[in-house]
Amino acid sequence: MDKPTILVVEDEAIISRDIIKTLEMFEYHPLCAVSTADEAIVKAREYVPDVVFMDIHIHGTMDGIDAARIIHDELQIPIIFITSYADDATITRAKDTQPYGYVLKPFSDRDLRVAVEMAISRKASEDREKHHGDCQTPGTGESGEPDPCIDKPGFSEIRSLLMENFFQDLILLLYNNAEEKEILLASYLERSVKTTGDILFAYAISKAHRNFLREVQDEKIRLCRMKDGDTSALNHTLSDFLDRTDGSTPALRKILIDFSGPFCESDVLSVTDFLIERKNQGMKVAGIIAVLVKTNDENLVKTLSQKIPKVLVTTTRGTVISCADYTFPFEHLAFLPQPVVDEIVKKVLEPVILSLLKKPVSGYDILLEIQRRYNVSVPKARVYTYLYSLQKMGYLSISTAGKSKRYYPTEDGEKYIREKLSEFNSVFHHIQAEIGDRDSGLTIKEKRSEGESR
Repeated sequence: MDKPTILVVEDEAIISRDIIKTLEMFEYHPLCAVSTADEAIVKAREYVPDVVFMDIHIHGTMDGIDAARIIHDELQIPIIFITSYADDATITRAKDTQPYGYVLKPFSDRDLRVAVEMAISRKASEDREKHHGDCQTPGTGESGEPDPCIDKPGFSEIRSLLMENFFQDLILLLYNNAEEKEILLASYLERSVKTTGDILFAYAISKAHRNFLREVQDEKIRLCRMKDGDTSALNHTLSDFLDRTDGSTPALRKILIDFSGPFCESDVLSVTDFLIERKNQGMKVAGIIAVLVKTNDENLVKTLSQKIPKVLVTTTRGTVISCADYTFPFEHLAFLPQPVVDEIVKKVLEPVILSLLKKPVSGYDILLEIQRRYNVSVPKARVYTYLYSLQKMGYLSISTAGKSKRYYPTEDGEKYIREKLSEFNSVFHHIQAEIGDRDSGLTIKEKRSEGESR
């Protein structure tokens, strides 16, 4: 079984290092350690770990409980709280996020291990319960063996896949969202194991193969783990995989390589050139070369797209852009840094959210209203993060009705909302005036002259 991946969120460096060391001792895979709630959300979205160890009182625009709520709601990742605070108020707030564990400082190595194992076991049980309705007999097939329909995502979950010969050629997959990448890779593995021959899956960080343990044991899926941006193991394994002559070598060699981290440009291009060279020599090679865009240089992405003309680009959840040939020039695609995207979305959402805060309203109601008005689904984290920031500034208060939290403006908040909405209205009117002048053919100078003549 592959090592469980764990994100550690702890702002005390000594404790953070101790947790990392303990996790490694028990052969878990700590992805990284961060010290703020904001970093925790970013890394959770990027890596989608199996478990998050979350300290409650940490730095950032929110504390660990609010960060845990966002991570759990958006990604359904098990959260284990680590804290030295065990007062009733803290425990009550933490319970609202449905944590999978609660470890008090000071803790022992055994405390951490038990917490991880219990969280993983509970999550696996919940996933089986969630998916068992899709199978004829919960958990088993007709032979009594584990049913293959459990936890194996398919291409039906992806809205667009517009590429011919997807399983017969080399494809370049560019992604920023680890979750969408995992769906594609798992789907490719599922299709591949149903056909003749085996497949080489090389990866740095991935969970795509976890539902194919039997195929891994039978070597229908051959694994190659690339650590710390090092491709040396891949170079050797890939050469052996393509050149094997055991009498059962299939006509089509299938590969799946995921550069999910910062790799040296020359190493990535070397692997790509090696595969293309074999194709040019007449060897039938098909598969996916996946590249995490945000951690790799844009020149590498551009060079790869020129070498591999069939390109898939994952965008928002469940959406794939396919560039099957040069009829759509690759340079027309722009990849904005995530902070830029976040800031744009925040500015667009701000007037909408403020306009809905004239009376007590829950975050859930705001999300529903945005969906109803504009037919747009907005990630919960973006709405709740903004509401939390307004609360921190003293502009919002919270009332509780059952399990629902309702936000309403304070006296200062009412003034702030009026002023902000007034600013937005002024900007929109200015934009509309500029559009009207452009459509009527008037320049700013002509408009000014016209006003003076009156």
